[in-house]
Amino acid sequence: MLRELTSDVVDSILRQQYFGRIACAADGQVLIEPITYLFDGYYIYGQTREGTKIQMLRKNPAVCFEVDEMVAPDIWRSVVVQGTYEELEGDERLAVEQRLGVRTPPLYPHETPQYNNGKDTTAYTAPPKRVVYRIRIATKTGRSVTRNE
Repeated sequence: MLRELTSDVVDSILRQQYFGRIACAADGQVLIEPITYLFDGYYIYGQTREGTKIQMLRKNPAVCFEVDEMVAPDIWRSVVVQGTYEELEGDERLAVEQRLGVRTPPLYPHETPQYNNGKDTTAYTAPPKRVVYRIRIATKTGRSVTRNE
């Protein structure tokens, strides 16, 4: 049976999870990507490297965020958040970085030491700038499906 989740359950799911999907759209393109995140009861926080997602969010800060829990095809819960993307700087950024802790963006292959004929050249390519952001929540909704018994 399909049910609406209460706001308390929606918040509980957002607090318990750390992996979700962020969706954005700009210039006729739509993008959805997995992210790790932190929910503090007011905002969803994340960090990522500069790239396509950030370029799109800067052009159009309207964002959708989704988290789900699936036990079986007929037992699941899902939360969808609509909001606005905002980049963080200064003390606020530092505080969020500390709270995110180990939830850092992964290293890309070009961010590892490069090898030349088996010798370490120690030639590192500078990683793209890390962006710390939050989603200012406009709406949160949730649904669940449980077995009909």
